[in-house]
Amino acid sequence: MKTLVVDDNSLFRELVGSMLAALGYSDVSFAVSAEDALAQIDREERPFDCFLLDIQMPGMDGIELCRLIRKREIYRHTPVMMLTGMTEKHYIDRAFDAGANDYITKPFARLEVKARMRNIEVLLSERKSSVEGSSKLSAVARNVATAVRFEDAVLLHDAPWILPFSSMENYLLRLGNMRLINTVAYGVHIENAREIHAQVSGYEFVDILTDVSRSIRDAFGSLPSFVTYAGYGDFCVLVRKSEYVDRPLTQFQINSSLQRNAKVAEGQPRVRLGVANTGSLLPLRDPTELLHGAITKARRGIYREFEGFRPWQTKFQNSKCYAG
Repeated sequence: MKTLVVDDNSLFRELVGSMLAALGYSDVSFAVSAEDALAQIDREERPFDCFLLDIQMPGMDGIELCRLIRKREIYRHTPVMMLTGMTEKHYIDRAFDAGANDYITKPFARLEVKARMRNIEVLLSERKSSVEGSSKLSAVARNVATAVRFEDAVLLHDAPWILPFSSMENYLLRLGNMRLINTVAYGVHIENAREIHAQVSGYEFVDILTDVSRSIRDAFGSLPSFVTYAGYGDFCVLVRKSEYVDRPLTQFQINSSLQRNAKVAEGQPRVRLGVANTGSLLPLRDPTELLHGAITKARRGIYREFEGFRPWQTKFQNSKCYAG
């Protein structure tokens, strides 16, 4: 795996180089600044497979470097991991917004780096399979082939506003429960996703998911948010708790946009937007439960009618409705 490490600190470059070598990663290059990194990227005939970036450097910082790397078509989905001493939330937000896949704060342990590099290998494998599968499909084959599993959190290559699901999970893990207290998650469930998947090719299914993601982005408008696709026809959106989201209107806008832009009748998605899901202050609670809880609420249309009720209250209301 061809890796570029960018850091202005020579001792840190040496430390990371030794650690990567001990883990079996020998094809490693180093850059002393963002400008040096961009020059190396432009010179290399064989593209890099992975970038490890520091944030605070003289001149251009690592976050802006990440953003510029993402603007190069060949590196739109290449794994980028931030290795930095910056722990503040606004740095983490900016890094993932610029396209980072992971974020490790200094000092870090060898086992942590090993686990994160393994995650990068998985991302590279998924990306390679996706690209190869797409390139092998002829125009005719795209109409009949189903190469995408319904449960896969597929990468939407034509939707740069979408954060890969593994990156979204990493983002939540980096923040932790305390710093997520002012964040809410909304699940967006495609009610007829399984039927669509059974009727169209894998290529067309990904194209439809991209359309849905675009409609979600447009409906949430200028709200600061991250959007991800989790597989099974489920999306998740993160926004600040202080931002008001008119759920019925937002759901209507998403569905109206999809109806206007539907390519084929059988491939027109029907979307349900769940109620907001908030995080937990419990220190041992997995921060990624914020995503899974939001998706669960979106799948359960029952929660739409009794917003604000606790689960036992919702059950009670249902029993009254059925009894009547």
